[in-house]
Amino acid sequence: MPRVQFLGTGNAHSPPGRLHALILIDGKILVDAPPTVLPQLRQAGVSPGEIEHLLFTHWHADHMFGFPFILLDRQYVSKPQNGPMNIYLRPNGKEILSNLSHVGFPGSLEEALEDDVEWIENELGSIGKSGWKYERFPVSHTPETDPHGYLLTHESGFTILHCGDSGPCEEINQRAENVDVILVEMGVPDFVESAHHHNPKEVSKLAQRFPKSTVLVTHNFSRGEGEMDGFEIPQLPESIIQLEDGDYLDISTDGSFYLINNRRKK
Repeated sequence: MPRVQFLGTGNAHSPPGRLHALILIDGKILVDAPPTVLPQLRQAGVSPGEIEHLLFTHWHADHMFGFPFILLDRQYVSKPQNGPMNIYLRPNGKEILSNLSHVGFPGSLEEALEDDVEWIENELGSIGKSGWKYERFPVSHTPETDPHGYLLTHESGFTILHCGDSGPCEEINQRAENVDVILVEMGVPDFVESAHHHNPKEVSKLAQRFPKSTVLVTHNFSRGEGEMDGFEIPQLPESIIQLEDGDYLDISTDGSFYLINNRRKK
């Protein structure tokens, strides 16, 4: 059964009870690589050597600084189990990630960058033989980070729109009408006005525009469930689900899905 795991649901500040936003699909596909990626994988019982595919949304530290650590672990500890890791990214991404690896671990990752990575710059295609397909599309975020989201489609017919770290934009609206799940990053509270982020008010508007889709919130600025410090969890419409670390989504062969959520079940 296909599974989407939410290994972290916090924004760049890692609010209490949340690690950096990170999703793991079927135990072998990652979207982004935050600084906490290794402990997040280990907490989920997954070895870095099992990761076959890695999709990047943009070049902010909380979404990419874990990349050298994945390579380091695969080269010296876990060893790749299914050949090189496929990296799905924009054309300038190879240089960015290579430079990051050289700065982070100078002299240690040349072999991994040469033998353990396949750079895939196509804007759409299949994610190996996983049964998933992707379409990458531009979104509204800090322009210098080359921000993008992903429309992910499983062979069962299930679709999830990963909006990336984006504010409201037409590219999301164009794709959200007929998807099963919209995964939106809510990085700032309502008192922060930013065209480059969703806040609770904008997430509510998104859900109103697309009532047929299930809206899941990640990259949350607020504290996790049960925590006392940090921003309070905002009150959102009942139809919107604010994810917690460790939540997961199971997908059936007919494309139906079931979410296990620490705050409630759907």
